[in-house]
Amino acid sequence: MTDGGPAFPVPVAQIQGIATHSGDFGMLGMSLRDYFAGQALVGFLLVSDCRDNPAKAAAWSYEQADAMLKARESQA
Repeated sequence: MTDGGPAFPVPVAQIQGIATHSGDFGMLGMSLRDYFAGQALVGFLLVSDCRDNPAKAAAWSYEQADAMLKARESQA
């Protein structure tokens, strides 16, 4: 499974201040998978009693992110 690419893609040329028409998008910043996991984590921590088990919270969040990426791929 891929990481979904960049969550907020920005042309590399825009970041580096280089004028180009290539339209290349860099992998700068977080991946879409990381963004989805972070969003899932917020919800998890609001309703879960597992605040004392960050490894469990992180694993669950990435499971949700992977499920979202899989659903996204199947609709493309």
